[in-house]
Order: sequence, then C-alpha cells, then structure tokens
Amino acid sequence: MTFEELTLALGVEDHAPLPEGYYPAPKEREGELCSLELIDRLHEKFNLYGEYYEAVRRGFLDLENDPLRKAYLDSVSLYFKDSPMKPLRKLKYPQSVGTPASDMLPFLVHLPSVERTYEIYRERGFTHEEALASLEIFQIYIREEEHYRTRIVGVSRPISGWMCQFTKGEMFYLGRGGLNFQPIRLSDKAPYFLRNKKSGALQPVFGTAFPVHKSGLPLGCVGAEEEGGSFLAEFEETETEYIGYPSDSRKISLEKKAFSKEEWTLAISPGDAVISTHIFWDADFSPETVEKAFTEGVARAKACYPEYDFKALYCCSWLMSPEINDALGEKSKLSMFSARFTRYPMKSAGKAVFGYVFPGCSADSLEALPENTGLQRAFKKILLSGGHIFETPGLMLIADHFE
Repeated sequence: MTFEELTLALGVEDHAPLPEGYYPAPKEREGELCSLELIDRLHEKFNLYGEYYEAVRRGFLDLENDPLRKAYLDSVSLYFKDSPMKPLRKLKYPQSVGTPASDMLPFLVHLPSVERTYEIYRERGFTHEEALASLEIFQIYIREEEHYRTRIVGVSRPISGWMCQFTKGEMFYLGRGGLNFQPIRLSDKAPYFLRNKKSGALQPVFGTAFPVHKSGLPLGCVGAEEEGGSFLAEFEETETEYIGYPSDSRKISLEKKAFSKEEWTLAISPGDAVISTHIFWDADFSPETVEKAFTEGVARAKACYPEYDFKALYCCSWLMSPEINDALGEKSKLSMFSARFTRYPMKSAGKAVFGYVFPGCSADSLEALPENTGLQRAFKKILLSGGHIFETPGLMLIADHFE
C-alpha cells in the first residue's frame, strides 16, 4: 500500500504526499515513534496532559484496533518532527469516526517533537518555568475541544494545525491571563497606520490594491460579496502628504483622503513585525491582568525573538468586534480589552463566534441558537436582525505603551 492509498483508505482526498523515507516509517527510527513509553515520559517531565493523561493513553492504545491510523501516525509524526512549520499547517488528518484513536490522532502526531520543542524554547532564552507554561497548551487545547468546540476528548484537525506553531517554538504562552503571543509580519493587505504628531492617535489608511465593497466593508465579507460598485484602495506617499482610504473599526471610507506630513507620520506599514496576541477560551479580561500579560509578553517576545524589530502589539478576534461594545457597553471587560487597540475591518465570514458563544451551533439555524447567557442573548439579537459579528483586527504601538 502506498501513502496515497493509505490516506484514501482513511477517507482523506488529495493529501499532500510525504517525501521519500517516511512511509512506511523506517525501522531505524522506531525509537522516535509515538509510544506508551514516550507518552509516560512526557507526562513525567512536563505534566504535558494534566487531567487528560489517561485519555491520551487510551487514544494511543485504541490504535491497536486501527492499524491504518497507526501507520499514518508513525509516518506523519516523523515528518512532523523533521519539517518546518509551514508545510505542517497543510496536513489533512483523517476525519474522526468517534473512536478514542481517531479523536486523539491529530494530538498524538505532535508528541515525538515535544522534547525538541522544550529545547527550542530554552535555546531562545525562555526560563524552564516559561517553557513549561508554553507546553501547557497541549492540555489547554484538549480542554477547549471538550468544553467549547467539538465536544470530543482529543484535538480536531484545525486545532492540530494551529498547535504546530507552539510545537515549533514560534508561539509562546507565559501562563498568565489566557493570552499567548506570536511573532508575525503584517500581511501585505494590512492598512498603513498614520500617527498624529500632536495627539498620538493612530489612523488606519487602506491601500496596496485592497478590494473594498461599495458598502465600505472589505470585499468578500459575508453580505458584501458582489463585486458591482467595488474598487481597489490605493495608498500613495508624496513629499508632503500620505493619501489613501481611511477606516474606522467597522468600514473603509469610499473617498480618498490626504493627510499632511506636517501633522501625521507613518508609524506602521504592511510587512512590519508585530507581536500577535491570541486568546484562550477562559482568558481573564480584568484590566490589571491584561496589562500584566501584555507587558510581560512584549518584553519576552523582544528578548527571545531578537530577529524581529517589533513595532506593535496586534490582535485579531471576534472578541475585538465593535458589536461587542454595542452589546455589552463600553465598561464591560471585553469592551475595555478591545478599546486598547486601534481596530480596522478585514474580510470575514463572521462564523468564528459560533464555536465559542454558541458551541455546536451554526449560522444555518439562527432561531434555534441558545439564550442561556447574556452574551448569547445579545449576539442572537444581532444575528437575527441581519447583523454580523466579524473577526476584527487591531494594534497598539509598542513605543507608546510598553517603552
């Protein structure tokens, strides 16, 4: 059986081929494969699974009843161990069929890499305690799956892809506030940010051939898909002015505006390095906790990823949606969190909210959405009225807030 035949037998269409030497798993690398001995060793060294230790063992033992998934695990986990991060995000794991083995498979592929993960964090300058805090995400994501997303005891395929960034040491968690951090560069579709010389206020200005719907939403947002009346925003710099399409947190202006260089300076451009902060489901949004997490996260990112010249702290989430401010009021913890950032619109399907606020539900049956919490009731009202809760990005300048 070839690797392509294996993946087809597991119901995976068009799986990326593995390079030579991974399938079948070479006998000389058997000691590197996922095993009970490895699972136990990682538990003893790092307490990697927390309360899910027995569930992880059970998922692995269940592979005895599923030799195809075991063969897949052996080959892919070795490739996972050797490969840089980017190709790993494209792996298509077999769909869960409700067994412990299939629920846990996308988690198990990470385990042969974890001891190297710890070393990567230490080599970058993180302390032993900080490296252990980042490894805590392995149990955090199982907990999120069980309680908030798929309700499985394991890890879903998309979350396994997201975890690659931790496994390769390209994202870190300090164990504070439920906020983790990732060095990135802003997309070439991000706006330019102008800073007012007098007030310090930031103004997003779109350009770089960014497609704008006639409503002012980014073209392709749910409800803003038709191209009629859309246009490409352009950004221009002259000797005296910056010229482009400014935005607020919701929409982009349909008219070009000039900003005098006597009053404004260019602070952030597409491609600049930023520290992206991501939010676990049980994050503590109290202002003092957020401030401490941000301050420590920025400091450790600058110290441990010196190859980046970070300009800003960045966040993109449905939790940043201006609709939250409308629904909960400006004094709510979530509203105060998002108000720290200068926000701008991005292309969004508006679906991310469902996995957290409405677990197990979809946009296909809005009337059936639960109303058990204040957030559910507020968001259901928005959705039923034809509104959307878009994922919204924003940033704050490091120089203004953390230096």
